[in-house]
This record gives sequence, structure tokens and C-alpha cells, in this order.
Amino acid sequence: MNSDINKYLALQAALINEKAKLESRLNEICQVLGQDVSAPAASPAPTTPTTTTKGKRTFSAATRAKMKASQQARWAKKKGKAGGKALADAAPAPKKAKRTMSEATKAKMRAAHQARWAKLKGKTGSSPAPAPAAKKTKRVISPEAKARMIAGAKKRWAKVNAAKKAA
Repeated sequence: MNSDINKYLALQAALINEKAKLESRLNEICQVLGQDVSAPAASPAPTTPTTTTKGKRTFSAATRAKMKASQQARWAKKKGKAGGKALADAAPAPKKAKRTMSEATKAKMRAAHQARWAKLKGKTGSSPAPAPAAKKTKRVISPEAKARMIAGAKKRWAKVNAAKKAA
């Protein structure tokens, strides 16, 4: 936000400078033409934008009031004046207004929350609970297929054993 203000101030200063240049040029033209030079309204001196360093801390009015009250209390205590606490209590900080929410918004949020939980639990608000999925049957290998697999394994192991004997 500070950069936006700085840009605005820089632009404002540039426009003021441009205005001054145009007015001086207009005066020169009027003098060459022999016309009466009317003094233009005094323009404010161009101001340079004030730059703020990044990271500068700003405090709210309430915080500044608290800081001021506590500092005054510390000084009063140090100087031995009575009422050090009274000074701190004299300037109460302004209370921050609470944000309120309309009943319609609360109802919408409540409904959305309930819908999210229903979805997580597998329930839907408008339709009945879904029927449980049919239990998958266990796959069974037929005896013929099992015999073929056993025969193939024996054949492969016979080759491996024969290769071992040959080596």
C-alpha cells in the first residue's frame, strides 16, 4: 500500500513540475507576441514523495493509546507522583467492533458443513443410504487349469535340473 501512495505522490510531483514548465513557456510566448502577461496563480512547490522503509511497523490507534498510557504510568512511577495507575486507566483503548453474521449466512454455512460430513460418512442428505456393494466372490481355479500349471512347472524344473547335470 505504501508503494501505491509513493507512486501517487511521485506522479503528483511530476504533474506539478509539468504544469510549471507549461506556464513558463506560455509566459514566454505571451512576451514574444507582446501581450500582457498575467501572473498565473502561484503553484505549490513540487514536493518529493516521502519514502518509507520496508518493514516499518505501524500501530493501531488503540495500541498507540495503550503505549502512551503505560509510558505515562512508568514516568509517574519513576518521578514518585501518585496516580501512576490512574493515568494508565484514564485513557482506555477504544473497543474493536465485533463482526456479526446474518442468520441466513449461518444457516448456509451450517448446511454446507452438514453436507460435507454426510459426504465423508457416505451418506447423502436427500437420498437414502446407498446399498452395500455385493460381496465379490473369490476366484477359483478349475482342476484342469491347476493340472496344466503343475505340469508346466514340473517341465520347467526338469529343464533346470538337466542343465545342472550337464554342467
